[in-house]
Amino acid sequence: MSSKTYRVAHYGTGDTGAQALREVIARPDLELVGHLVHTPEKAGRDSGEIVGINPVGLSATTDFDEFLSCDADCVTYFATDFGREDSQVIDEMAAILASGKNIVTSTMPMLSYPPLVPREITDRLEDGCKAGKTSFFCSGIAPGYTTDAFIIACGSVSHAIKSITLSERVFMATYQDPMVFSFMGFGQGPDEPAMVDSAGIGGWLGPFTAVAKTLGATFDEVRTRREVAVADADYECLAGPIPKGTVATVRFVHEAFVGGTPRITMSIIYSMIDKVVDDWAPVVNGTPDANVRTSQVVIDGTPKVDVTLSLSGGDQPGVDATAGRVVNAIPTTCDAAPGLYSCLDMPVWGRADFGQ
Repeated sequence: MSSKTYRVAHYGTGDTGAQALREVIARPDLELVGHLVHTPEKAGRDSGEIVGINPVGLSATTDFDEFLSCDADCVTYFATDFGREDSQVIDEMAAILASGKNIVTSTMPMLSYPPLVPREITDRLEDGCKAGKTSFFCSGIAPGYTTDAFIIACGSVSHAIKSITLSERVFMATYQDPMVFSFMGFGQGPDEPAMVDSAGIGGWLGPFTAVAKTLGATFDEVRTRREVAVADADYECLAGPIPKGTVATVRFVHEAFVGGTPRITMSIIYSMIDKVVDDWAPVVNGTPDANVRTSQVVIDGTPKVDVTLSLSGGDQPGVDATAGRVVNAIPTTCDAAPGLYSCLDMPVWGRADFGQ
């Protein structure tokens, strides 16, 4: 284990941000030196107490300038981009980078593959990196690890690849964010439009491009669609009610076409109830374990590859994985040359407290 300690300032304490902050506090190679929050009721409170652990002797602030002035090597940026203008998020990130602090984040998933991001955005971030001599890395679980690095690793043992299919199932009954609930259209009529419909391919285009690049391929287009399954009874979820006959499960299917044929398919199922009301893959037999997040990669090549990744433990293994993916990237990002990085550039290893 490296003896180097990285000074970390943290921003954002939603579900994922809170878990990331707990990981930062727990790790022996990381020292928490700053904490920015949005809500006034959290200002002045101990950072540990805010996320349900013992006090750590550091108080959170709502003052961005105060946060920016702290002496940190890296900012774990988990402030939400929901309900905010992209320009506001980018302005904050650029200012943080220019102040001499590297950034690891899961916010704005499109940033996970910088070559595809509009130039007006990457120019702002790159200017910040140049001014502060800092680096930037965005990842997560999906979009993130399971949609890029995991697929790429599975494909590295095969050749003559004809197609790649990722199928995921995520149970979300323990999620409490009403914004995510309404964004995806849970609890609405099956024919009602959801806010997510206007988002298009969004952050999923980066993973497709990263995977295709490792195959030496370029795709003609990416098509996306949203499918729904309805509740068979009334459910009361932490994030909101789901009456019988309204949307309980959502599937997003993204397909990258090469030569008119879908070659890379990513199907992601989100269920707000702990019951399967659909017949989509990956299939769940019997009573589902609501605390398991399943990702299946099938590669039609030589040899054929069929790998299932199950994340479990705790109420929100996907949240834990997103936080872990980002926090584990702190040393590599801090030690990198200034610039914007993707999964194709940055190895992200495990925790520094292995075996402890």
